Amino acid sequence: MNLKEVFNRGQSYPENFFYGDMLEVIRLYELQEGLFLLGKTSEETELLWGVNEIKDLKETIEKIKMENEDVNFIFRYAGKLDEVIEKKEIIRQWGYEEKDLYVGYFCDLHTLLVDLPYTPIEYLDLKDIDNFLLLDREIFNTFNISRQELIDWLNSEDYIILIYKEKDIIKGFVVMSLYGDNKQSCFVRSLGVCERERKKGIGKKLMLFGLKEAKKKGALKSMLWVDLNNIIARNLYEQIGYIIDRNEAEIIFRA
Repeated sequence: MNLKEVFNRGQSYPENFFYGDMLEVIRLYELQEGLFLLGKTSEETELLWGVNEIKDLKETIEKIKMENEDVNFIFRYAGKLDEVIEKKEIIRQWGYEEKDLYVGYFCDLHTLLVDLPYTPIEYLDLKDIDNFLLLDREIFNTFNISRQELIDWLNSEDYIILIYKEKDIIKGFVVMSLYGDNKQSCFVRSLGVCERERKKGIGKKLMLFGLKEAKKKGALKSMLWVDLNNIIARNLYEQIGYIIDRNEAEIIFRA
């Protein structure tokens, strides 16, 4: 199966969500209603989909659920924020539980001025991988980084993985990736601080240090996703210089 070809076909439908990395394919459905790909994305099982009309998504999810009774999976809808909120109400009426609603933020790194005093931030080392993964799972309950992903990222020049460490204990981390033409864009994949260390400015320091490193590598702009209801995180990003992008939103449902 040529996944690139499948993704291109899926994205050709008027209504679709064929984005991300499919790490393991469970089954490809080529139906009258559209194209559907069930598989593993990170530690989640997800249904990627493409249909002509949104009602075709409802009918096909029911079929796939019946054929995969022992599989719990998610599916997403993405678009402009107002459109996503509108579709959220439609899909909720189908009986599916809304899990998260994310909105995009962007930052022009030309205007970012960073002059951090000494701070215990360093690049993640292989010896700290296990502690990093434990903290990742302590902070986040979904889309956790797998061990192999983390090792691959550490071996790639396209990733910036920083930790805030005191007395050999990791208290926070940020993961960023460079992408696009000449790696001029920086995507903030995750920012996490252990619960007992929050409200001390660790998250802001990690973000600023990471963006400074991204600028050194040639990044001109940065983008991230944040839960629309996470006001604390949104305030932090706005303090740094990020601006909400109402053209970029995404909602996750549990099937």
